[in-house]
Amino acid sequence: MKILFISDFRLDSPGLILNNPGILSKGFIRNGHDVLPFSYRDMLLGLSPIRSKKWALIFAKKKTDQLLLELARHYEPDLIFLASFKLLDVETIIPLRELFPKATMMCWSADMYDGIDPKVEPLARQCDWLLSVGGGEILRAFKNIGIAHCAFMPFPSDPDFQYPRTVSSAWQSELLFTGKLRHNLRGQDPSREEIIKYLVNNKGMTIWGDMGRPQVQGLDYLRAICGANIAVSINAFNHIRFYHSDRPVHYLGCGSFTLAKTVPDSDLLFEHQKHLCYFSGLDDCLELIDRYQKDGRERKRIAAAGMKHVHETFCYTKLSRYIIDLIHKGEFNEPWCEVI
Repeated sequence: MKILFISDFRLDSPGLILNNPGILSKGFIRNGHDVLPFSYRDMLLGLSPIRSKKWALIFAKKKTDQLLLELARHYEPDLIFLASFKLLDVETIIPLRELFPKATMMCWSADMYDGIDPKVEPLARQCDWLLSVGGGEILRAFKNIGIAHCAFMPFPSDPDFQYPRTVSSAWQSELLFTGKLRHNLRGQDPSREEIIKYLVNNKGMTIWGDMGRPQVQGLDYLRAICGANIAVSINAFNHIRFYHSDRPVHYLGCGSFTLAKTVPDSDLLFEHQKHLCYFSGLDDCLELIDRYQKDGRERKRIAAAGMKHVHETFCYTKLSRYIIDLIHKGEFNEPWCEVI
């Protein structure tokens, strides 16, 4: 299968090695497919006389869309896969749809939103398939606006980079959280900020990316995870079926013992006290921290089982194969497979 993969591959960032579309693209290739990657943001900025998104949309969008269409015309894709929504619009996608009416068009929405993300909706309406990192109500919402097929597709694990490392003392911590306390989105779970601040102020938790601490990227981000005895994951949204950010995949993949705030049907993805431990609030979280700080043997056992599970079950080669299975079979064989 020939796959035209349109996304933002972050070619100018150390975070390139953690770019989820890039990881899925690698999975398609390792499953025997051909991939033509088109990094829309990079192309747009590269073709603009002024390297600014605001001005690039004025001066270079038409040129970028023409280039994409011309490359696609010579490539003749079987699958057009969209995984970026911030700069793309229907003016970019409709000509592709018209030029290749028999090609399957899929989009993967990897940012969570309370309801339907207005950036995603117009592009999703052009697609045969909408894939989301959340299930349940998110898939039903997209189905209700007329998307033919909607399915849950989680973040991929990448064992090529996500594995245990021995790190210097600069990256070692007893407790770890990576990322921002909150985002500028409605409907967020306020407990995320409350719990993280409490753990930083009262339990000495290390945080990277907020509270005056810099963001870490690339291998430094992975080193920070590898150096943590206990890593804590709390989503901005915790009421959506199956939804976890890519944080647990990164934490587990690097072999860190992980505490994650529970979400509906969490146990179909990762089993409590087998792959990680779930908590519902601050009291639970504190109890688990105290227990597993004392019980290092059990902590290491769960961490090892979690790493094995995430590398096997959520590996990029497997998830990219499941995406193709959805096109051909309409399903794949996992307890967390949800297709509507």
